[in-house]
Amino acid sequence: MITLRGINFNVNSRPDQLVTFRVFITDKLIVSTRHRKVYSIDEVVDELQSGVGPTDCGSWLVEVSDALTDHASEFIEDLHDKIIDLEDALLDQQIPERGQLALIRKQLIVLRRYMAPQRDVFARLASDRLAWMSDDDRRRMQDIADRLGRGLDDLDGSIARTAILADEITSVLADAMNRRTYTMSLLAMVFLPATFLTGLFGVNLGGIPGGDKPFGFALFCLLLVALGAGVTWWLKRSRWL
Repeated sequence: MITLRGINFNVNSRPDQLVTFRVFITDKLIVSTRHRKVYSIDEVVDELQSGVGPTDCGSWLVEVSDALTDHASEFIEDLHDKIIDLEDALLDQQIPERGQLALIRKQLIVLRRYMAPQRDVFARLASDRLAWMSDDDRRRMQDIADRLGRGLDDLDGSIARTAILADEITSVLADAMNRRTYTMSLLAMVFLPATFLTGLFGVNLGGIPGGDKPFGFALFCLLLVALGAGVTWWLKRSRWL
């Protein structure tokens, strides 16, 4: 009994929700079971119907394994392209949508979890001297195992890159927050003298300077503008702006 998994191309399903099918195989009999449609098997069935498919049980298993690995490699390449797009966007200070990176990382981890044992299954089939597999079938199965192994190496690299991306996104968000906080602090410093003076002159007590002058309010506004300009000049001179 052999258990294999493939990429899920069914409608309303994510590719990382892998489809599973089980195969009992001898030199003259193939029995397979599945709950959901497996496109890799359908491709081999189409080849058989067109008269160009496998001719025995061993070559059938090799063809199915090859189709499964092709689909897995295509999905890994698609995830790799998505990571490159995220990296390019991050270089332009564009933060990905919430959950986008988490979904890619989850798909990578799920694929790594289930494809690693499948690579071992292919390698075991290539090394065991099964009577219903020819030497050519074993050689092709070893090639499939090696190809899937290279895909697993790509998965490991992609998982590491998503971790770096997550750290970089956190850094970009922290820098943006620090810049906003810094800007608000500078604005508070610019308006601090004006706030103090308006609060002082806003008390309802007698003897406020300029209270009986017709141009007192205009002079007070000019004073506030001058204070703001002076504080701004001092901040620029101190290289805070």
